[in-house]
Amino acid sequence: MLFGIGLRRQRLPEAFRGRWRLLEESADVLLRGLSGAGLAEAFLLLTCERIELYGVGLDHEAFRQLAQRLQAPPEELLPLQARWRDREAARHLFRVAAGLDSTAVGEPEILGQIRAAYRRARAAGTIGPVLGPLVEQALALGRKVRARTALGAGALSLGTLAVRAAHQRQPLTGRTVLIAGAGTMGTQIARAVRRYGPARLIVLSRTPARAQALAQEVGGEAGGLVGLRPALAQADCAFLALAAPQPILRRADLEWVRAQRGGTEPLLVDLGMPPNVESEEGLHPLRLEDLQALAEDQRQRLAEAIVHAEALVEDAVRQWEAGWAGRRVAPLIATLQAQAERIRQQELAWAWPKLGDLTPAQRARIEQLTHRLVRKLLHTPLTQLRALAVDPQALALACRLWGLEEDPAAFPRPNREEPG
Repeated sequence: MLFGIGLRRQRLPEAFRGRWRLLEESADVLLRGLSGAGLAEAFLLLTCERIELYGVGLDHEAFRQLAQRLQAPPEELLPLQARWRDREAARHLFRVAAGLDSTAVGEPEILGQIRAAYRRARAAGTIGPVLGPLVEQALALGRKVRARTALGAGALSLGTLAVRAAHQRQPLTGRTVLIAGAGTMGTQIARAVRRYGPARLIVLSRTPARAQALAQEVGGEAGGLVGLRPALAQADCAFLALAAPQPILRRADLEWVRAQRGGTEPLLVDLGMPPNVESEEGLHPLRLEDLQALAEDQRQRLAEAIVHAEALVEDAVRQWEAGWAGRRVAPLIATLQAQAERIRQQELAWAWPKLGDLTPAQRARIEQLTHRLVRKLLHTPLTQLRALAVDPQALALACRLWGLEEDPAAFPRPNREEPG
């Protein structure tokens, strides 16, 4: 069985969000553990919004190990998870790759994240003949959607949405803006902030070379995270997009910053996963969850492109399902062809002694004749097998009529039931 299991950051309690990084740090261990537990294949996609695990095998064992890596009791995560099987799992991954399941519809970064997850799964040896073609088809679809619809040119990244939300709350033009983090999100933010004409732009990172490269690109200043508190004391707005298992701004840090600023703090935009800013009563930083209003406006603006993209997704689902069905009937077709060839050889063995002395040319002509007869007789049954591949009940009946053994474990059948 092909399955997918999904957890969304927004649905998780705060206690679980802090463990998000635990899974990223042990992703390879989880993939290898699933393989050792009998899962035929596994693929893990991690972003700032989602945890999604796709596999071939029994999904309950995959969910148990996923919960274990998050240090969460399975019964507590159970009502928070989404689960897809067969066709619905393929459809969901295709929608993710197309950017249709993201807060920022059409976001381009998701394709890079899927590629990175694919490389990780291949390195762990958990990608095989089911998930390999599925992920590759999802990546191809993602590129097609962006090339053929306005999602390619009109979509905004999550970082750009965050900058727009911050600018609406407090104009960035002529202000001092701090960006902590020079990765993918930090780069999106820096490029978007530059368009608003800040008076000063400060980029901080654990890796000085990355901070320097990004600051040089956007005309800002670079520094290390050791300078975070002094920089916050000078900033009007601060974007925090750091990968850290614990908050990097504690209450004591915020109190120090307020003291330096006469009792105020800069506008904080916390895009960390888990949050970079420790929760505090009276403190209301902008977070990922606060971008929903802008995201909805973007969806309305791109409504026509979204309809077109959804149609491309459905085409991809049909293509995948046809390939999935083809995988299932291929062994049956081979069995039917082998049975026919065995009968042909048996009948020729019976006929040769009765035909007397034949020249090599005559024997070859008889061989050719019998081959043609068998091929023509098999044409209709083989065509019907391929056509019946998407209808499990009809296929099972055809197998019984033609004396074929169907192994449901070897040839998983598409699940046409809609998820509950």
